[in-house]
Amino acid sequence: MSLNHSLAQRQQLTLSPRLYQSLKILRLGAADLSEIIQQELDENPTLELPEPSDFDLAEAPGRELWEQYEREQYEQVHSGGGSRGLGRQGTQPVNPAELTASPVTLADHLTLQLELENLRDSDRRLGMAIIGNLDEDGYLREPVEEIARATGRTQAAVEKVLKLVQSFDPAGVAARSLEECLGLQLEQLGAGRVAIAIAGSHLSQVARNAFGEIARELKVPVKRVKRAVQLIRTLNPSPGSLFDASPPAGAVIPDVYAAIENGRVQVLANRETVPSLHISSIYREMAKTGAGADPETALYIRGKVRKAARLIRDIEQRRITVTKVARAIAEAQSGFFEQGPSALRPLTLEEIARRLAVHPSTISRAILGKYMSTPFGIVEFRYFFSAGYVTAAGSELAATAVKKRLAGLVAGEDPRRPLSDQKLADLLRAEQINISRRTVAKYREEMGLPPSWHRRQEAAG
Repeated sequence: MSLNHSLAQRQQLTLSPRLYQSLKILRLGAADLSEIIQQELDENPTLELPEPSDFDLAEAPGRELWEQYEREQYEQVHSGGGSRGLGRQGTQPVNPAELTASPVTLADHLTLQLELENLRDSDRRLGMAIIGNLDEDGYLREPVEEIARATGRTQAAVEKVLKLVQSFDPAGVAARSLEECLGLQLEQLGAGRVAIAIAGSHLSQVARNAFGEIARELKVPVKRVKRAVQLIRTLNPSPGSLFDASPPAGAVIPDVYAAIENGRVQVLANRETVPSLHISSIYREMAKTGAGADPETALYIRGKVRKAARLIRDIEQRRITVTKVARAIAEAQSGFFEQGPSALRPLTLEEIARRLAVHPSTISRAILGKYMSTPFGIVEFRYFFSAGYVTAAGSELAATAVKKRLAGLVAGEDPRRPLSDQKLADLLRAEQINISRRTVAKYREEMGLPPSWHRRQEAAG
């Protein structure tokens, strides 16, 4: 046996705990982010809210659009809805205070990503079976063999679709154990072999802080083990905890306002929900010079200042990213802002990702739990994403628009002779929307519309 030394170069993407925190901030909705900010304000003395005089509205970009929006919202609330809406005649804008959020569940978030994969029906059903068997923490507790038996597919087919679901956001979802959950997150972070090995086989030693044992077994320096453990401790052992299974309904907080101005859609960030933060000038000076503080206190203050600076940077990056995504959505769905939901076109995460030159997972995080105030009311970002159809005339139509038309047909039917799924499909095809009876039934169920025989019974009763 001979031992040879060799040098090799390879590229590897790594994600630091700081960047991981910024991704978590991006994933948060406005309400959750406000809670995080309040918690940091309570715990970090170096972090402050600016005085009202620190922000001069007269110098703010888009001042006229802001003032117009605020004026018309005031008129709408105080005149019983008489305002015509921001930049759009003939529409009825919705008072945000009267709306409640439709909570985004883990199943909702994963199903959206699954729908955008353009899988064949059998694999899509398999993906839905996997998502349906996840617990509140985001783990897959049902054995693969049982899912294969229940769906009539092979274990290999289940494993293949499971691997796809495990690549979705949030990282670590659909894992079958804590070790696999942490390993999936580390793989998405591009972590090194040491961190992956520790997460896979040495968690009990990590719990005992037995770093020396781990270092000897892996034949690496203790310092390297400690760095890997530090990264592992930033991971989320319960990916599903980001989604409340039954959150209480609350007032919707729009992250951005979108309005028609001079014939174009303008998008502005809602700075009211996520206030600007700054670091106390007194503590900043103490962190810089250490004046007036003993070494231990100065070290404490520097740590708090660094933490505050990271939070401020991450919040600003979130605002920039969410606003960019909103503007890209508005450009892609410009017809919606002129004509309403019936003009929605098919849109995928990948298309927006290409427009912004980012990874689709970034778009997935940026739209999670985010809302946009539009001339047609406040809607979730994910509302704009849907697979779709190409009509006989060659135009694209989103599935959301098809559902809206389907609901309109059911609403206008004769209650004594309700339309069957086949008849609904025939009527849509007459409107050049080529759709099958099975798809009509699927959309009807998703919208909570009962079948024709049940609607007939309700009308008779």
